[in-house]
Amino acid sequence: MTAKLKLLLICCICFIAVQGCTYRAWYSGLQERERQECYRYSDSSAIQECLDEVNRRTYDQYEEERKEEISESSD
Repeated sequence: MTAKLKLLLICCICFIAVQGCTYRAWYSGLQERERQECYRYSDSSAIQECLDEVNRRTYDQYEEERKEEISESSD
């Protein structure tokens, strides 16, 4: 990842945090960014595989997994 892209990503995350967006909106934004990255592949089947992977997990699934990991790590 280039330095400019990293800086842009950090700025976007900070902007979202400052705006008081919910975690769900933050997750959606990251998913959208990942979807855009999928279109960098030249092969349509690779693009579709990438999109399927990005869309595989909903926010609710992500949140449940995150809570489970936090719970396991605090035990």
